[in-house]
Amino acid sequence: MIKKILLLLIVAFNMTCGNPPRQLIAINEISSKDIFNTETGKLKYHGYFYKNEILGNEKELKAIREYSNTIVFSTFDLKVVTPQLIKSLIDGNLDNFRDDFFADMGKRIDLLESMNYVTIGELPFYPAIRLDKFENFKKLLHLFKERVPQLVDLDYLYFWDEPDLNYIPSPEIMEKYIAEFKRVFPKVKVTTCYAIPSTDFYSAVPPKNIDLLMIDPYYFSDETGANSPENFEKYYQSRLLLSLNWIKQWDKPYLMVGDSFGSINKEGKRFPSYDVSMWYYILAMTQENCIGLLWFQYGYIQTAEQIAGVGFDSPQSKLLDLHKEIGKAIFSKPSKIGLPMKKEEPVLYDVIKQAMELK
Repeated sequence: MIKKILLLLIVAFNMTCGNPPRQLIAINEISSKDIFNTETGKLKYHGYFYKNEILGNEKELKAIREYSNTIVFSTFDLKVVTPQLIKSLIDGNLDNFRDDFFADMGKRIDLLESMNYVTIGELPFYPAIRLDKFENFKKLLHLFKERVPQLVDLDYLYFWDEPDLNYIPSPEIMEKYIAEFKRVFPKVKVTTCYAIPSTDFYSAVPPKNIDLLMIDPYYFSDETGANSPENFEKYYQSRLLLSLNWIKQWDKPYLMVGDSFGSINKEGKRFPSYDVSMWYYILAMTQENCIGLLWFQYGYIQTAEQIAGVGFDSPQSKLLDLHKEIGKAIFSKPSKIGLPMKKEEPVLYDVIKQAMELK
């Protein structure tokens, strides 16, 4: 009788003062997909949108490779692309391009392949796709395959930058171009990056035949140095919530793109703080279907905005140190899942034992 009373008291205590009862699910009823991003629970990819010239920066690229394995880069030199050359691309011919333009494209790919990077390359197809010049696009594919045989070694084509912000034809038209690209380059996969900065962009639909998505939820210019609960709540509501919910709809693997850039102009966007940068890693680790973390950007873009990314000659050394720490954690041996505890028979406290001995 005493044992029954004590048992009832313990149950009552747990229901009122302790943790409330909750419905438990057997661990064998939960798939690994429900719990982890990958089979090991770790990210697979870490790297940069690299904005420096590939050729001539072998030493820098080797140093970056020590803590990353993925690079988004331009296969061609943007500085030499003139309106006349863009017109040639629209018309589907390469007659106005010099031979060294194609030779250098191949050298960039060869160099990155020699370092065993996962290569995500930009190609100069934007003008033809933007104007929906499909027949000319088909000509370009064969011309580039002939002039730059190394293109078959790319891991991914970076199809378009932020289709939700930068006008592009409908998803169906995008699918048509991607399908044609894959027909000519069957071993090269396709990816692109979305931003979804507000509800106006939430209706964006990615092409069905894209292999990998990216999301860059850093579309802001203020408060990037703060690290308070209030700041994170505001940042999550205004920037992250839409982006993360949007990308979950498509049930595709994706890479999260974190903020690592600022404006040279003091009145422009600030670099994120060390603490705020950690948010991206934590989020990437805990989001279903997120398989990697990239940073925008490494290097410099000479534009009207004067955008600067992290770099070894950059004063943002603390951010670089964080990226190295994150890369080390991603590529290290996986930690064991769960604590080293075994299920044992529950131990009765002495006071309960004594109570049970009372007559």
